[in-house]
Amino acid sequence: MSPVGTPVWVSPNGRVRITAPPGRRIPGVVPSLEELLEDVFDPIKRGPALVYLAMKRRTVQDYSLIIWNTPGFVALILQEILRIYPYIDHEEQIPDDDCLRVSCAISLFQPVAKDSRVRVRFLRAETHRYLYPFLDNPRRSTNFDKLRLTSLGIIGFLVKEVDLEAVNYLLQSEVIPLCLHCIEVGTDWCRIAAVFILEKILSTDIGMQYTCVPQERFVEINRVLSSLFTLTRNRPSSRLLRRVIYCFYLFSCNQRVANSLYGLLPDALKDESFVYMFRDSVETVNFVRQVLWNTTRIYNRYDHLGMIPEPDDTTGLY
Repeated sequence: MSPVGTPVWVSPNGRVRITAPPGRRIPGVVPSLEELLEDVFDPIKRGPALVYLAMKRRTVQDYSLIIWNTPGFVALILQEILRIYPYIDHEEQIPDDDCLRVSCAISLFQPVAKDSRVRVRFLRAETHRYLYPFLDNPRRSTNFDKLRLTSLGIIGFLVKEVDLEAVNYLLQSEVIPLCLHCIEVGTDWCRIAAVFILEKILSTDIGMQYTCVPQERFVEINRVLSSLFTLTRNRPSSRLLRRVIYCFYLFSCNQRVANSLYGLLPDALKDESFVYMFRDSVETVNFVRQVLWNTTRIYNRYDHLGMIPEPDDTTGLY
């Protein structure tokens, strides 16, 4: 008979029975949530426990409440994040195992950021600021980019439902410059995530007001967005550029800045060759056409492409 609490695996037919050595788990058998919540507080078992806990974040009901309300658990995640900071300051490469471990730790904040019941508590505790060093980091190595993308994912979940309180907290913590930095130094996936965050912020009145005043901020945001048409010219990402176009569209709907926006738009947005890139996406072509219509009222030269509806037809815009 196995000692009480010793992990035991029994085959489906009951003929094979394996007992784990003291302090060990059965290989290939995923521990229960209760076991993982115990293991994560054991420094020896913490690494694998974080990986398993991250795997469960999409399947466990009320996971956000479990994470946030388990005593010491959030502090433990922050401890894992802080453990990586010296690699940023000393310009050292992050070992793959450490990168995986902290990425899993950060990803445990996803259900918290998605859940309106705990999202505000997460923000009021300024927990999101612990992710900012990964966003502000200029290094482009693969592991740093993974941490950058994982951190952007948490910010993205905070604004996905357009929570005005979340948007306000993020604006106060200067998230816009961090997103612009990620667009300039990150991979396409990081750029997509950063532009998504900008898009959600711009879709709110407080976000639009913040990004348009002062004028220098408005110009810088659109300069960085416009640069993506040049940076991705050799391998354009339609998924990325569609989001950029929508940001331009949101700006163009603001009468205070629409007139000055046209001069900041990339040339690629104004010429026929770029429009052809999206000839299979009527919605995107409509957004391009609406941006030009809102900023200059000059759109007739695109009509011969046969893809742009009449000015009063807004099909696909909303």
